[in-house]
Amino acid sequence: MTGKNGLATKIAKVMEAVGYVPKTGNNAALGYKFVQASAVADKVRAELARLNVSMVPTTVDVVSEGMTPSGKQVLLTLRFTWTLTDGDTGETISFQSIGTGSDSGDKAAYKAATGALKYALLTGFLIPTGDDPEADASTDQQIAAAAKKIFAPSKPADTKADSLEGLDF
Repeated sequence: MTGKNGLATKIAKVMEAVGYVPKTGNNAALGYKFVQASAVADKVRAELARLNVSMVPTTVDVVSEGMTPSGKQVLLTLRFTWTLTDGDTGETISFQSIGTGSDSGDKAAYKAATGALKYALLTGFLIPTGDDPEADASTDQQIAAAAKKIFAPSKPADTKADSLEGLDF
């Protein structure tokens, strides 16, 4: 079923309702914050349930399996196919995500599965986390400084068109 009550409409409603998910996890050892899988899953699950939509993994494929360079941990990459099913119409949509996990014990698969779920939810529902993965303030500052030197007028600017005013460096 398509249209007003179809699965695509319900997915759009989930996207609207969930909105932004903040980074509440903290890796103090490596100095970064992250979005916890449970925080994303809690928000999305509540909205999917409200709209009578289920999301389950329908296939799991091993993409690669080996050891980390140190040889001390198993490194496992899994590809999940997720299927969303509209409980009212039976309509389905499937999509995939990848997760990688490493562990010296038996938890590499669980870590890979958690990563795959988190990124399926974040990308599948276009959930912002408040960061730009390509952001690099240091590089941006260097580019801005170089641009100012290159484009700086050799004499005082007579008109607004001759100046750097209004340019975003």
